[in-house]
Amino acid sequence: MAGPLRVERDVEVARWVQEALHDLDGTVASVVPPVFDAYARILHPATLSTPVAGAAPDEWGQLPLEDRELTWAEAATLIGDRLGERQPHTAWLSRFGERGHDLPDGGRMLDGHTLPKGGQIHEPHAGDVPLPLLSPLTELLLDEHGDAEVLAAVWEGSGLDPSGSAAFFFWPDDGLTSAERAQREAEAEAEARVARLASVDPEIRAAMERGDGLGLPRDGQGRDHVLLRGRLSALRDPRWVETAGLGWRQDWPDPGRTPNLLWPAAPHATPAWMVATDLDLDVTLVGGSGHFIGRVLGHPSLEAERVRPGDPLV
Repeated sequence: MAGPLRVERDVEVARWVQEALHDLDGTVASVVPPVFDAYARILHPATLSTPVAGAAPDEWGQLPLEDRELTWAEAATLIGDRLGERQPHTAWLSRFGERGHDLPDGGRMLDGHTLPKGGQIHEPHAGDVPLPLLSPLTELLLDEHGDAEVLAAVWEGSGLDPSGSAAFFFWPDDGLTSAERAQREAEAEAEARVARLASVDPEIRAAMERGDGLGLPRDGQGRDHVLLRGRLSALRDPRWVETAGLGWRQDWPDPGRTPNLLWPAAPHATPAWMVATDLDLDVTLVGGSGHFIGRVLGHPSLEAERVRPGDPLV
């Protein structure tokens, strides 16, 4: 592997994590082992899209939008807590609810929260640690504990799994027949699949094919993770993902993967800290010393709250 992380084939070095985690009981301890002095959860930022001041509408009459990160505290001042129907599937939906409309087929289209002046709030990224959050957290870890060799567990789904469907953009030409349109669509999907496979490091794909995964919190639950090894300092610069082989593509708007779990490799089974999130979570959980968690809670770039191992995830 040419990137900053390499495949760790000996998953037994992480078996202690399985043994320490609670088994999908919906608590913090099912994501971070209850072996640390203190814990915090860091709220993934939402996105605020607002019309560009003074800009003219496009050919479809839509104003161009500009995006910025939005804290949950800012969101509360704009839309209030628990708007709409309460959906306790993620921490964000549990607090703010959702806005959407029903579709004729019985489905539901989520619209985000639309603001009176035309802006819109989009819910936070879920499933792994967002890069804008991982970078300052890495800096804080380096300052508190120094550089270290780390182990990282990355979920095998969401962009890494070659058996999944490949998302792609396709704008059909009105002059095409239905057969020609279907052919062009199939070609676009095939090209997208090839590009997605090329964005995943061959060693990572090989590890998944061999079944060298770490099931979290237990094996056999369809939640296998590839185990990787590298240096904490390599994650300081967010550009590390460009060579990581974790599904990141410069020509694609959706991100690739970042670690779902990250911890120092030594001492074995008694790490000084751990950073973790789950497949559906829009928060990142951190375990460590009381002093370190205090620094997380007070960091100006991190919106964090203190939690305990027995607290519910959402």
